[in-house]
Amino acid sequence: MAYWSVYSTHKNPKYFPDPEKFDPSRFEGKGPAPYTFVPFGGGPFMCAGKEYARLEILVFMHNLVNRVKWEKVIPNEKIMYTSFAMPVKGLPVLLQPLRN
Repeated sequence: MAYWSVYSTHKNPKYFPDPEKFDPSRFEGKGPAPYTFVPFGGGPFMCAGKEYARLEILVFMHNLVNRVKWEKVIPNEKIMYTSFAMPVKGLPVLLQPLRN
C-alpha cells in the first residue's frame, strides 16, 4: 500500500523552491512537473468541496462584475502581440463600488 498526500507534493522543495513561502505564482501554468499542483486531490479521495469552491468563485466573480466600477488606470495602454495579445503594463484597473 502506498500513501500520497497533496500536502507533501505542494511542499516538496524538489518542485517548489522555498516551499513554505506564500507564492501563488508557482501554480500558474502547468507547473514544474505533471501532477505537482493538485488543489482538490484526485480519484476516490477528491475533495468534496471542489464544486462548492467553484460555485463560490463564480458568485464572487458575478458580484465583482455587477457591483464594482472598473476603470483602466492607463486608458490608452499599448498592446503587444506575441503568441497572443497582452497589455504592455498588465492592464492595471481601479475598482470602486457602484452606487445603488
